[in-house]
Amino acid sequence: MAKKFDSDHDLHHLRDLAGQVESYRLQAEKLGRLQAGRPLLECLSCGLREDELADLTFVVCTMDEPGIDTGLRFAEGEDGTWMCPACQGLVQIAPT
Repeated sequence: MAKKFDSDHDLHHLRDLAGQVESYRLQAEKLGRLQAGRPLLECLSCGLREDELADLTFVVCTMDEPGIDTGLRFAEGEDGTWMCPACQGLVQIAPT
């Protein structure tokens, strides 16, 4: 049997829940955890790349030391490009 929903009441709860989820996502990104919504970056010039470990920790590592965080982070530009913190090479993310 289908449940009858009070649309205004249910929409309010859904908006609250969506706000909480977004808040948790932003907190996780600030803590260096999962960054949903874009592919991981890799600089083709120097090989520096982003990775997510099994515990969802976000790292930027080299090809020589995978999984070891360098502490560096790619910088996002206003035009959808990203700059490599090691060599200042530009990395473009293809639209999905």
